Amino acid sequence: MIRAALLIIVLLWHGVAAAHVTDLAVLKLNGIGDGRYTVAWELRPNTVGEDALEPIFPKHCTRDGASLDCGASDLVGQLGFENIGAGQSAAMFKIRDLDGSTRVFTVTPAQPFADVGPALSADSWAGKADILRVYALIGFEHILLGVDHLLFVLGLIWISTGRWMLFKTITAFTVAHSVTLGAVTFGWVGVPETFVNAMIALSIVFIGVEVLHARRGRQTITLTYPYMVSFAFGLLHGFGFANALIALGLPEDAIPLALLAFNIGVELGQIAFVLLVIAMTWAYRVMQVPWPGWSHIAPAYLIGGIAAFWFFERAAILMGVST
Repeated sequence: MIRAALLIIVLLWHGVAAAHVTDLAVLKLNGIGDGRYTVAWELRPNTVGEDALEPIFPKHCTRDGASLDCGASDLVGQLGFENIGAGQSAAMFKIRDLDGSTRVFTVTPAQPFADVGPALSADSWAGKADILRVYALIGFEHILLGVDHLLFVLGLIWISTGRWMLFKTITAFTVAHSVTLGAVTFGWVGVPETFVNAMIALSIVFIGVEVLHARRGRQTITLTYPYMVSFAFGLLHGFGFANALIALGLPEDAIPLALLAFNIGVELGQIAFVLLVIAMTWAYRVMQVPWPGWSHIAPAYLIGGIAAFWFFERAAILMGVST
């Protein structure tokens, strides 16, 4: 399994090397009536110059600086961004209508345009279905773009011996981050984002050390009860999910539904990643790929080193030190 992880790391390397906490740009459109909107970046893109993101609006819409006028036809048609994929892996349009409802549309290199229809009431079945679809997709994309979360899950797979132990460990992580995700979203608790991001990086370092203990035949409490550790750190990772979701925004008239959909999307992405790792492990076993002896522990050192870099980088941000 550890050997199979080498290819997993290569597949994730773009996100690992970039190490951005939030690799998502958000353009917010506030409706002011008569098909008119104000336009402003809520999360600015990390690209400039020739690779800068430029929004693409329907042809009948006219933009003048921070104003967008779509007339009687309103904001209906295709939305997109020029240069998506050139240093920016995803971008989002967040549309706030006059009734206070919020619609979000994600654009990626694989899906460079989003089709926008007339606003739907969150009380209608069509509106609820649209919220489920949109926020489940956001959750799915967030976990797959969140390389630090994936590396932690990969570490959990490594330290879990047997299918039943793996099931308990992943389930404990799921339950824990679902609890804090909901608690933060409803405003019951709150933790500074910079602190959470630093601790998430430190949790990956911890798991990397435990992987080394496992490879060297040592027995620790973590290796005996990995589900307890995954639950404890899952609470921490839930804060990270919640901070990202709050930054993107939730429809005020359907917060519980959007939260449920986002969590479902996160779980589906997590399951897909676990199945990918298991499938690659099986493939390497069947193909009997020869690997050098050092490859048993190299991925643990690599991931631990990357996570340590993230920790010091994020800790410097937390302390206000320029990096």
